[in-house]
Amino acid sequence: MRVAALAGATMSLPGLVSPALADTLEASAARRALTGKPLFFTADQDATVAELADTIIPTTGTPGAKAAKVNEIIDVILKDCYKPADQQRFLDGLTQTNKLSQDAYGKAFVQLDPTQRIEVVKKLEAEAKQQRAEMANAKAAKKVDNGQADLQMPGDKGAKTYTPFFTMLKDLTLTGYFTSEIGATQALEYVAVPGRYDGCVPLKPGQKAWAI
Repeated sequence: MRVAALAGATMSLPGLVSPALADTLEASAARRALTGKPLFFTADQDATVAELADTIIPTTGTPGAKAAKVNEIIDVILKDCYKPADQQRFLDGLTQTNKLSQDAYGKAFVQLDPTQRIEVVKKLEAEAKQQRAEMANAKAAKKVDNGQADLQMPGDKGAKTYTPFFTMLKDLTLTGYFTSEIGATQALEYVAVPGRYDGCVPLKPGQKAWAI
């Protein structure tokens, strides 16, 4: 189930899953499961990602991202599916997260209480929103012949796109959670063996969305 989730998760990320990539993901997922240790992150980074993901999707009436081991999915996907520049941006984002935590509370993110973690995550989200706005403004100001701009950000030599750290984290968290066994079967309505196709079925009040 974990390997299938990883393969499914990559469908909405950097590109479609090739047979070679699927084999790589399967091997990485198996290695992570066997050793119980992160493959791309350090132990401290892995713990920070687990708590960040759980702040985005906490345990409520259903288990949260930490229970679904979303940090393991993020660890493997970043290792096997992301370019070095994107990997480094993610790691820099984790460093920035702990800097915000230290500046505000004198502690690392994993040592904060839930309320403090939410405040730090709000700051990360605000920074990402500001970065996206600045990029949009820069792109509009640098239109070239075809009306498009080749936007480059510091540290992304030759890159045409830039995704802020928190946007990457949130996308990976949501994708990892809702393709996990917990997310698909407890947070969503799940049918192990679907029947006939219904193109439009009204949801009852309070009904969960369907897992796909």
